[in-house]
Amino acid sequence: MGGWTDLSVRADPDNPHALREHLATSVVLGYATVAADTRVTAGDKSCGRDLARGLDPLLTKELESAVLADASAQGARPALALLTRLTIRFGEPGELQTLLKTHDESVRRYDVLALEPTSERALASACASRRCDLIALQLGARMPFRLRAGAVKAASANGIAFEVAYNPALMETTSRRNFFANASAVARACGGGGDAGAKDGTGGVVIISGASRQATELRGPHDVVNLATMFGMKDGDARRALSARCDAVVARARRRKAAEADAN
Repeated sequence: MGGWTDLSVRADPDNPHALREHLATSVVLGYATVAADTRVTAGDKSCGRDLARGLDPLLTKELESAVLADASAQGARPALALLTRLTIRFGEPGELQTLLKTHDESVRRYDVLALEPTSERALASACASRRCDLIALQLGARMPFRLRAGAVKAASANGIAFEVAYNPALMETTSRRNFFANASAVARACGGGGDAGAKDGTGGVVIISGASRQATELRGPHDVVNLATMFGMKDGDARRALSARCDAVVARARRRKAAEADAN
């Protein structure tokens, strides 16, 4: 790995052509590692089908080769590490545990597991989870809870990073206003989102991703770094939030998966 990373490009298994364009645009913009993000809601009766569709066969060698050929034709250096990510939205810890237990095999096949809590109880559960790699937050709307120091400390102790996804900043006025208010609050709660705070226990680690739903919503790494400085991150921290810290999240996820496999 190494280089710029986007750990959330929304996957659409029903439209492989759009996904191919989406991923090729990521390479052209300079991203070396991209995670195709499948999103499900705990308690949704169709989540089992969606889990399977997110893996079937979304990231085949054929698709990867086609993406690199498209990017090369546009003058980009053809290099891409393609990952799968699962994001689970949940409001009650019991619903999350039921999903993880019922669909354990499918969940384990994803490279990165993100949890998106929608309540205070769900946030506490996500921060305490040993299976979670990332905590995703709804930044384009009013957040249903405050990100308190105790939650940040618990997540940091478990090696879990917080994600700031910039997509809402590109939407309509209300979404954009909410994004900057919420992203600033996350950065403050995490001690600026830098590595020093996480190491001394005073803050959490922040990574930045796109959560883009289509190619036109992607932005280049340097534009994203500039955006991050507008909600309170230092330039160096923002750069690491798009590179080294993402690599650390993926490396931790691999260690977690290996430990889970050994335990079984």
